[in-house]
Amino acid sequence: MLRKFFSTLSIVVWCLSCQASNVTAYFSYAVFNTPGKGPYVETYLTVSGNSVVFKKEKGKYKGAVQITMTFKQGTEIVKTTSYNLLSPDVADSSNKPNFIDQQRFSLANGKYDYEIFIQDNNSEKKDQFSSKGTIEIKMSTAQIQASDIQLLESYSKSVSPSILTKNGYDLIPYGIDYYPDEMTKLAFYSETYNTDAVMGKDQKFAFVYYIESYETLEKMEGYHAFSKQLASPVNVLMGQFDIKTLPTGNYNLVIEVKDNENKVQSQKKHFFQRRNVVAKIALKDIDAVDPNMTFVSKYKNKDTLKEMIRCLWPISSSSEREWQNNQIASAEESTMQKYIYAFWSNKNEKNPEGEWNKYYEQVRIVDKLFRAGKYPGYYTDRGRVYLQYGAPDARQEVTSEPDSYPYEIWQYYRIKSNDNTQMQTNKKFVFYNRELAGNKYVLIHSEARGEIKDARWQLKLKQRTDFKVNLDDETPKSTPGSAAGDLFTNPR
Repeated sequence: MLRKFFSTLSIVVWCLSCQASNVTAYFSYAVFNTPGKGPYVETYLTVSGNSVVFKKEKGKYKGAVQITMTFKQGTEIVKTTSYNLLSPDVADSSNKPNFIDQQRFSLANGKYDYEIFIQDNNSEKKDQFSSKGTIEIKMSTAQIQASDIQLLESYSKSVSPSILTKNGYDLIPYGIDYYPDEMTKLAFYSETYNTDAVMGKDQKFAFVYYIESYETLEKMEGYHAFSKQLASPVNVLMGQFDIKTLPTGNYNLVIEVKDNENKVQSQKKHFFQRRNVVAKIALKDIDAVDPNMTFVSKYKNKDTLKEMIRCLWPISSSSEREWQNNQIASAEESTMQKYIYAFWSNKNEKNPEGEWNKYYEQVRIVDKLFRAGKYPGYYTDRGRVYLQYGAPDARQEVTSEPDSYPYEIWQYYRIKSNDNTQMQTNKKFVFYNRELAGNKYVLIHSEARGEIKDARWQLKLKQRTDFKVNLDDETPKSTPGSAAGDLFTNPR
């Protein structure tokens, strides 16, 4: 079956895991465009050599996996292909290499359902396992538009063109959005279209690319670069970052097109994760802080200091949370004091104490409103959203709608990202309480960037009484007294 592969970092790589034959493969894709010919989808598949059977042939061992991919619109099959994917030959079956595959499918603009079937041809069990997904293609000729970002294992000048060749380079895909400790480089390829049609032929512009925190959208210091180019039908950007010191965490690789007035004309993001047990969060001069000379000197009780760190969770990145957990585990008074001061000094160098007091006042409000049993308010979904984005501009509480779990819909007219550079407008959050009683509401859907999205959230509200759900439906059948859809579309 095809599933998301999860670790402690909640990795969002598609992992095709066939339990009966123990096949493990990682699937991803990117959408590109060829001016005059139209868009195409490029698929990347990495098969784990250790998960398949290698057979000996002519003194060498080889793995063989059968792959079938199909693209449909409704019931109509638009594209389909079936082929055998062979591993490299190896002399020792105890050292099985991974093997990669790349395919291209010309597809017009539209929404496609795809299916993937995988089978280990050398396994005694020949059962097929499948997965489904959706790809939407929206290429335009009237505006500046970027392709998806393709992560690369490596790239080099092309000598003999192949399926791996684009614009004169052989690109070896890196099909997993996860970089373990041993990976020290992040390389990528992308294309941008129509800069000449919008800006004018040969007009100067710049690609600006950087790494930002996935949770807070804060740009990571030392991970920022640019490339100046002239406008043309297709502009290519290849680049890489040394991520040797990038801390463990969730991140976005961001590529922007800026015109000669420094206005952003296009932006594309690609999520990835980093695990790095060596790198530490770069809080400013933490070792040089003398806590006796700062506002934290008044806090000496270890339990108080731990609580001051714990309540930072809603406004922290994943790497900051890991660092915080380490401080709490060590339970050293001076270290926790230094950390707290450094955290708030980074937020407001002139008045870190004022920044802390302002935040902690909101923590107290959140605890009063959203505490759920033993869980303090800041550890609940509503509390986290409140502390991260502020109080909602509109809040609908529905506690007794027929057939539905209790739920709330929050609306924000404007949300400012934590780095104070980007705004989102008219974003809504839906929380529900499956326990019916108590105060434990869980975020089920939001339109905000970086938050959980679930097109079938209304169905989940109705699962209090209706357990038989058609997987093709996104909204429930209308029932008397049901107002969730209207409240979401037209907040009161």
